This record gives sequence, C-alpha cells and structure tokens, in this order.
Amino acid sequence: MSASQCQLALIVEDDPAIRKLVEKILLRRGIEIDTAHDGRQAIEKIRSRPYSVVVLDLMLPEVSGYEIIEFVKKNKIDVPIAVVSAVSHQALTKLDLDVVKLVISKPFDVEEFTKAIVAICKG
Repeated sequence: MSASQCQLALIVEDDPAIRKLVEKILLRRGIEIDTAHDGRQAIEKIRSRPYSVVVLDLMLPEVSGYEIIEFVKKNKIDVPIAVVSAVSHQALTKLDLDVVKLVISKPFDVEEFTKAIVAICKG
C-alpha cells in the first residue's frame, strides 16, 4: 500500500494499549497517524482534517462511536470508518453500513486487521 492510498488515519480509542497497538500497525504500513481518546475530541479532529480512514471504538467517553458515525453521515463527511469494538453482535447490527465499511471484533488478529485496513484504503 502506498502512502497515496491511505495517507492519514484517525484512531479513536480510549484504551491506551489498544490505541498504541493500532498506531504501530498502521505506522508500519507507512500511514500517518492522528489519535483521539474520546468521542468529543474525535469529532473536533474529523471537522478539522481530511482522513483516509477512521478506526473507531464504539464505547467511548464523552461521545459514543455511534454518535460519531451519525455525525459523519449527517455532515456528509467522506471518510470510511472501520469499527474495532468488543460490543455484542446485536449492537453491531445497528451500525450504518453507508458509513461503516469494516467491523472487527476485539480481540482481533493483527494480520486480518492490517489486510482489512489496506482494502479500505484502496477503496
């Protein structure tokens, strides 16, 4: 994957260990990283910069991942969202698949995650 396909990823994750892991995985692929530790911070960042992909946890402080997805859709922001979450399968069925392009359950396989993000970046 070249940098032109996936230039900048926003990782929205309140767990520092998972955020760091995802950051390392994407940095190894040559993707520039930005991070947010809560939903409010994520929305501010999404408003201010164009991202190639948003890697999003659903259960966040301040503003939930569901609210971030709704914000992206309502404001017609063109960014694919990859949900990485430990929520139940039933909760995942409520996701808006116009915005959410990938759902990966925690814990996740690093290789599977990497291949999926590469696929999103290629469109």
